[in-house]
Amino acid sequence: MLKPHIKKQIRQILLFDRLLWLVKRPVFWQLTILVHSLIFAAASIFYMLESDTNPNLHSITDALYWAISTATTVGYGDVVTETTIGKWLAMLLMVGGTLFTALYTALFATALMKPSIDQIEREIETEEEQMEALSRRVEQFTENR
Repeated sequence: MLKPHIKKQIRQILLFDRLLWLVKRPVFWQLTILVHSLIFAAASIFYMLESDTNPNLHSITDALYWAISTATTVGYGDVVTETTIGKWLAMLLMVGGTLFTALYTALFATALMKPSIDQIEREIETEEEQMEALSRRVEQFTENR
């Protein structure tokens, strides 16, 4: 029987292996690049729209800070939009951030559950093969009667 600390280490290795599986998937990197690109684009647009009118917007760093806090739906409120177009941009970024969070959650759930799903599929295949073998034996038995 394995000691508890060894079991814990094995679970950590398996978890790392599952996360490594996720990082190797192109969809993970495509989504990551898309999310970061949209955040940088939103920050740039926000800066161009409001750098002259917003007293809390001093640099592109402030705009990037605003875009990240808005996309993550944290929105501290220290940098807020002043223009109508900026508010529309903020709303789009909030909705987009929520969607991206849902997609990342689904990707991580898939990575964590994939080994279990694969095992269940193998068990189903085994059961189906056994059912087919039994069905053939029943057919042979009824033919011989």
